[in-house]
Amino acid sequence: MSTLGLVTFFMSSERFLKVKLAGGATAQCIALMNSVYLQKKLNRDFKLYYFPHSTGTYWPFAIDFLLKPGELGSSEEFIQGLDVKSNFEVGKIIRAHPLSKSGFSHEKLLSLIRKLKLERMLQKLRGESALLASMKNLERVTRHTKAVSGGFVPYFDESVNSEMDKRFTQAGKKSPFSLTMDEISRPDVVIHFRIGDKRAKFSHPTDFGGDGICDPSEFKNLIERYVTSEKMRIVVVSDEPLVAAKLLHNVGINVDTNAIKGDIWEDLYLMSQAKLFIGSWSQVSQLAAICVVENGGRAVLPSTTQVGTKVRWRIPTVDFYQPKFLEMGHWIYSDNFALEKDAHKSYKKS
Repeated sequence: MSTLGLVTFFMSSERFLKVKLAGGATAQCIALMNSVYLQKKLNRDFKLYYFPHSTGTYWPFAIDFLLKPGELGSSEEFIQGLDVKSNFEVGKIIRAHPLSKSGFSHEKLLSLIRKLKLERMLQKLRGESALLASMKNLERVTRHTKAVSGGFVPYFDESVNSEMDKRFTQAGKKSPFSLTMDEISRPDVVIHFRIGDKRAKFSHPTDFGGDGICDPSEFKNLIERYVTSEKMRIVVVSDEPLVAAKLLHNVGINVDTNAIKGDIWEDLYLMSQAKLFIGSWSQVSQLAAICVVENGGRAVLPSTTQVGTKVRWRIPTVDFYQPKFLEMGHWIYSDNFALEKDAHKSYKKS
């Protein structure tokens, strides 16, 4: 390669901020919001590189419609030691994941490095900044940073929210960043009850997540604390809405479910229009809370996980509650669960 060619190569490689992301649709959406924020702050374009298997649950890339030309570097980055020819089911634990197999693997080495707290040092050596859901880490990203990785920060910024609103609208989707539902149609309370792969809390490696499933009695306590009206419409949104409705009914909360099943964007829109939103420890809840606040509603989120991880960010006017979790012996915990019909259909390509 000529000297001019080398210069061109390095200039092009430094031009874009590489954004490495994983997780479900709303996790991808929050990563995009962080990218837009950094683009505005640093006056520097970005490219997304998506890892569909690295969380231990299979989530395909789902935000193509929100991207502008040139913003996607790759929608399918692979991890070492995984048979990519396997038939993965959306929203289910990856049984063939290297961390779940016996013997040593590249992913187990990375897990050990994380436990020894050496990962951040290695990331710094290659010019990568791990955000770790920290506002301070997000603010520390500079024009000299080559790459950023998760966890991405639930960041409330009016200009970013406006940009996301435009992207949803231009794609022909209902925008969760605008209040467009009339006062009569708006639900009084929406609960986001995260279940799904959290069923495997006690049967899979801790690298896949640290918290369990919320105790529905805590949702009941929150409704009694924040809502004074006896007549109210309560809706539950969940990756398993029928199971969530059953759990809530068992503690005396009667709820509706979203009439449109399995579409995360319809669920997000419904949550965003709530007068009161109550979330679980989940990036779905975090994004919904941002949208609810943007739309003038009230949002309540858990302050910690089951293992004690606390929030390192703040969304204006969002209240936090100390969550309770269902114990290990509860029937809900099992890695051998069947998804409801049409679950996660918004991930399927048309």
